[in-house]
Amino acid sequence: MTSAAEAAQSTIISPHIRGVETETFLILSKISEEKEFLKSILQKYNAKNPDTIEKMIEQGKIEEHPAYEDYLSALSYEQNIKDLKNLLDNLVKRI
Repeated sequence: MTSAAEAAQSTIISPHIRGVETETFLILSKISEEKEFLKSILQKYNAKNPDTIEKMIEQGKIEEHPAYEDYLSALSYEQNIKDLKNLLDNLVKRI
């Protein structure tokens, strides 16, 4: 048995909107997670962005291994964040 408040809410908020809210939450959660992964790599090398890591490798300031793998991971996280933000933008436009 549902309460009056639950019944009112279910009629006010369409299943489509609830689905969008869930999808939005999941995308925002993933963006946050990817940012934390990126941040941890950048902090490891005291770098502002992945390109800084690459330059440090080229200049011999840090060892190529595992820095190059970290650089590639940081690039991937950065791209994932951009892609997720685009996905979120498109989701908002659908509302």
